[in-house]
Amino acid sequence: MKQIQDENNNKKGAIKYVFILFLQRIIGIGLFFAAAGRIHDIRGIVNISLYLIVSIIACVIMLSGRQETLNERGKKQENTKTWDKILLPLYVLLGYFGIYFVAGLGNRLHWDVLTIEYFYVGIGLYLFSCVFMVWPVIENKHFEATSRIQGNREQTVIKTGPYKIIRHPGYAGIVLWAIASFLMFGTFPVCIISFIIIVIIWIRTYLEDRMLKNELAGYLEYSQIVKYRLLPFIW
Repeated sequence: MKQIQDENNNKKGAIKYVFILFLQRIIGIGLFFAAAGRIHDIRGIVNISLYLIVSIIACVIMLSGRQETLNERGKKQENTKTWDKILLPLYVLLGYFGIYFVAGLGNRLHWDVLTIEYFYVGIGLYLFSCVFMVWPVIENKHFEATSRIQGNREQTVIKTGPYKIIRHPGYAGIVLWAIASFLMFGTFPVCIISFIIIVIIWIRTYLEDRMLKNELAGYLEYSQIVKYRLLPFIW
């Protein structure tokens, strides 16, 4: 009976989290078009279309196999690290809303600094980045939104899938997405926002990696096998 109740709670929590996720995306899209002042923009339409299509596909995949993870991602976790209470909201503000508002302004005011060729490169990189943002969630049931040690969920070190390559593949996906967003929108202010997002993710990766080494059993040994945090052969 308890198992059935837990499954129902996970399902409800997962659906609620997905709803909030799409609400955030709709607000971001609305900010883009409000700032742009028009709808007919190929860069914006393609980016927004990919944004929605990939989000739908990712949510369908995760709802089918990771409802517990989605449920936990939607919760306010009491033992979230203090530094992440600053970094995570800042990332959400810039990554979900700020970058699209600035991209819309760039469209309105013709701030383009990149030619259309970079736009097509950006599409390819965008799709590639999505692999590293969805694959870790499928592989890692402990893939929560906040940085903490999940003692209540018996957290263990994940060593399969993308975790064979780098220790934080989800963050690598965000870095690639930030670069792809700049290439697709092609404006200098988006470049600035993307750079800030990358810096936030770099800091978060460093702090979370240190936390895991100090507090999660087996992670220090794992870090000696998989040597790179974010970028293979670099860092």
